[in-house]
Amino acid sequence: MAPPAPPITKVPAQAAVPTQPIAPVVPPKPPAPVSKPAPPPTPPPTSGRPGVAKAPTPAPVPRGPQAPAAAPPAAVPPSGGVTQLFPGLHVPKIEASIVELKQDGTTGKATRIVKETAIGRGTCDVSYPDDPLLSPRHASLQIRAGKLMLKDLGSQNGTFTKQRQDTELTPGDVFLTGRELFRFVTQSMDEQPGPSQGTQFIVGAPKLQRGPVTAKLERIQLTGEVIEEFSLDKPEITLGRTKGDLIFQDDPFMSGTHARIVAQPGRFLLQDLKSRNGVYRRIRNEAELRHGDEFFLGEQLFRVEIKTS
Repeated sequence: MAPPAPPITKVPAQAAVPTQPIAPVVPPKPPAPVSKPAPPPTPPPTSGRPGVAKAPTPAPVPRGPQAPAAAPPAAVPPSGGVTQLFPGLHVPKIEASIVELKQDGTTGKATRIVKETAIGRGTCDVSYPDDPLLSPRHASLQIRAGKLMLKDLGSQNGTFTKQRQDTELTPGDVFLTGRELFRFVTQSMDEQPGPSQGTQFIVGAPKLQRGPVTAKLERIQLTGEVIEEFSLDKPEITLGRTKGDLIFQDDPFMSGTHARIVAQPGRFLLQDLKSRNGVYRRIRNEAELRHGDEFFLGEQLFRVEIKTS
């Protein structure tokens, strides 16, 4: 496979249940007085001792309703307890490695990512001292929260990942098709200077909506120097080696119809037209890598292999 590198120098709260007021305890009414019958006559003493009258047993007083027993206080977990994770929210464990892809389509050395792994021309975990397009510490790979992240370490020539689907272009984006390196640039039409003809602008006048936007492609060198410019003034602009609006016949790494830029309301999409070598985009700071993704830096091309457990 030809290298794509350019040889150019709280869980939701439940609804609250309204608390029912407890009816106050009403003491019962006292029973109506009962007329006591006249005591029977005391029989004459038989033993010479005076008779003793037995005191009547008092009537039992009914009890009122008892108040409900107070509920025991809810148990409060200790402040230093371990927070439990909800089922299904565990972080997956992954095993990741990168494999070198050679120019002839074969694979080279494989490197397993067990820590932050640096790639560059200098003293790194993966070093290519003979690659002049690499910075001493060019990029690094690291597994974080179950994801493999690729980070550019402020390299001179950038780090590129192969585009896996149609993506939106933002101003300043850099991408590679074949050997050709492009930069996407936009400018709002209401920012472009024009003849004022003495008309004065109202200070502080609000903008009700964003004005129209013009876009262009700059074909650049790795240093950022502009070689030529192309205006994106059509709904679709196709790039290719033999067909399209922008044709590069001398680029053997570009497919006949390689890529397309589609203008949509408020944005521009970059599409890969099933090209042989793909479209590579320069990352900004860092990007997540998935199984089967490809990326390159300098003249080195890699494929990502990930196993999830």
